Amino acid sequence: MAVRLVRGRAHRKDERADSELMSALCSGDEEAFSEIIRRFQGPVYSLLIRMLGNEDEAEELLQVTFCRVHRYRDHYDPSRPLVTWIFTIASNLAKKEWRRRSRWIQVPIDNVTLTSSIQTAPHYEAGRRELKASLEEAIAMLPPHYREPFLLREDQQLTYEEIAEVLNVRIGTVKSRINRARAMLRTALSDAWERWR
Repeated sequence: MAVRLVRGRAHRKDERADSELMSALCSGDEEAFSEIIRRFQGPVYSLLIRMLGNEDEAEELLQVTFCRVHRYRDHYDPSRPLVTWIFTIASNLAKKEWRRRSRWIQVPIDNVTLTSSIQTAPHYEAGRRELKASLEEAIAMLPPHYREPFLLREDQQLTYEEIAEVLNVRIGTVKSRINRARAMLRTALSDAWERWR
């Protein structure tokens, strides 16, 4: 069976399009809802865990997200990507949780993967772990309005247009916030990088 990758997700040729799934769900097809959950629960959970830094809260908001997808299925606009609609719901729930907490978020180190050509020799391991911890701490310390678009771009691989739609801001705002987040991370990680090298 042929598989193609789209924004980090594997799709089989015989899978129904997102708009078809939502149309089926609106017609009462609960199997379509199960397919939507199967298709999107991983990316949504990943986004929520990175935004909230707490597995229990992420799991709870994951359930709430899909309950809202089901409840508000008639509000879905089939001319727009389903992924952005679902991420908008999840993102809004996470923002509400941030406001409720109104404190800085610590993101677990276990959820970070470094995608670089770091050498894997044993003497590099300690430095790599330190760099990974520094990266995670720096991401957690980003203000939410910088962290959120950064994670949507880097973790979920959304386009600038999709991020703008999820966050309900202009594309220019998305680009500047992501660039600012990257600059803040570069500054925060410069000392750790020099120690590791």
